[in-house]
Amino acid sequence: QQQQQQQQQQQQQNRDVIVIDHEKLEEQLYQERFKRRLQQSSKKQLEALSNLPPHSDDPRFEDPKNVITSVLEALQTPHIPCPFFGYEVLYGCCTGGWKGVLRRSVGVDFVLLGEHEDDRTPEKREERDEDDEEEKEIFLRALSASMERDNNQFGILVGLGTDHDHEPLSSQTQNNQNDCKNDEADTYALEFPWDTLDYYDGTAWLECRLRHARTDQLLVVLGFSLQRREEDGRWLIDKMDWQDFREKYRPGIGREEWERICG
Repeated sequence: QQQQQQQQQQQQQNRDVIVIDHEKLEEQLYQERFKRRLQQSSKKQLEALSNLPPHSDDPRFEDPKNVITSVLEALQTPHIPCPFFGYEVLYGCCTGGWKGVLRRSVGVDFVLLGEHEDDRTPEKREERDEDDEEEKEIFLRALSASMERDNNQFGILVGLGTDHDHEPLSSQTQNNQNDCKNDEADTYALEFPWDTLDYYDGTAWLECRLRHARTDQLLVVLGFSLQRREEDGRWLIDKMDWQDFREKYRPGIGREEWERICG
């Protein structure tokens, strides 16, 4: 009789184990489905909001000032409305040459979807879709880590404040990023001191300045070389010149000091 009781107890324990494992499996499957739905939703948001590559009927790209403003605004909260959104906007607003500079700057030197000279047929492009998505994510993660690292002069562009160290944005919540953006004491105001210099050969030059939002102190001067896209005449960033006037970073990586009268 004791043996029968022990066998019954063992059978009950086995059934309990099976039930527990089944519950865990269901939970794991649910989490996987949720992750896939979240990724699909984020991708749809990104495609709907980023307008990358620039649409031919998008008025933002008719004027170089609108291009630069759109890029800088997207970079201020780079992970809203979805991860790496701001970096997607930046990348999509660049010429092929400047895209290569960005990739090489973070050590991810490959050609992404839409930039393959030999992938002219739909069949070849479809074959590369999956690989390009992985490569693009690697690049965006590398660019994000580089732009958001500590003691980084370019952190001012991605909402890390004017001259302070912050927690990486990829680990912040949406509310944290909004709080950082709305902190007037630690953000910049964008200024275009001159009109766009159009060379009327498909290229242009535009200077903008980042000033402290509260004190109006000059922080950074940016110079952008832009090119018109042949198929629709929209402006894209081809080069960028950076001059830092903050004492912590002056004059900027790889730069020569300007005369103090210029700042």
